[in-house]
Amino acid sequence: MTERQKFPIPSAEREDVEEALGLLWYQRELGVTDGATLRGALHAAGSPEGFDRLVRHGFVREESDHVLLTSSGDELARDVTRRLRLAERLLTDVLSLDRSAVDPNACVLEHTISPEVTESICTLLGHPVECPHGHTIPPGECCGRKDGRLSPIVVPLSRLAVGESGRVAYLQLKDHPELHRLLALGVIPGAPVHLHQTFPAFVVEVGESQLALESSIAARIFVRRAEESKIS
Repeated sequence: MTERQKFPIPSAEREDVEEALGLLWYQRELGVTDGATLRGALHAAGSPEGFDRLVRHGFVREESDHVLLTSSGDELARDVTRRLRLAERLLTDVLSLDRSAVDPNACVLEHTISPEVTESICTLLGHPVECPHGHTIPPGECCGRKDGRLSPIVVPLSRLAVGESGRVAYLQLKDHPELHRLLALGVIPGAPVHLHQTFPAFVVEVGESQLALESSIAARIFVRRAEESKIS
């Protein structure tokens, strides 16, 4: 007979609070802090009582029509945003889910993954700084520590060893002048890559093309290591 222990899942109210704080964090990234706009955003997101709930829990306060996160609100908003965006990266880069399935599943995971699992996901993904939508992932303690307890499977191209292969996971080159040239050359998510040399430039085989890249560009192309994706 196997004894099983039940662990509590977040309450519906806890999920609503985290959803509301995540939305306020995102709006703050956009520079939106006025109370009327934020109340409207929460209402539009299906949480008409969300703002008052955050006030009641002491997560936000208003000053001169502007909404400020309290220290506890800021901490929780940062944490849930980090969990959501890491979950999006995991579902996209490792599980290769269709984009239509990423958002709803990430929205479920953000409320249930523990701090330990969050750190492991971050390490596994090589401490990414952006989610698939291009938004900043708040760093965690593991990002500064980078203790290597878990080998990342998604790493910058610049960290591959000569002879190593993989597939492009994503490009961290938003608004970079090289982005469109690389995309035109076939450096796109899913493309197989094989690293031939690292000095004086990174020489990589991408599909049928061979490219020479500066180290600063190679450091912003993230590759999923996988034995089965090696180019023969």
